[in-house]
Amino acid sequence: MNSYNIYEKNNEATILYHAIARDKDQVMELAKEAGIDINGLEIELERSNVKDQLGRPLPARIEDALIY
Repeated sequence: MNSYNIYEKNNEATILYHAIARDKDQVMELAKEAGIDINGLEIELERSNVKDQLGRPLPARIEDALIY
């Protein structure tokens, strides 16, 4: 699994969503399933081969990265 940041191209300092997925296609699938419209946003690979503290691959997910 890999870690991805999702942001607007003209404002890359503000990450809108964060995803754990195999690839960009899975990021798009996760967003669609969650009802998140990421059309027009950039999907950037942050890290490859992410694992938990016990060395197990993390499960696929997408989450809001903004803190309110």
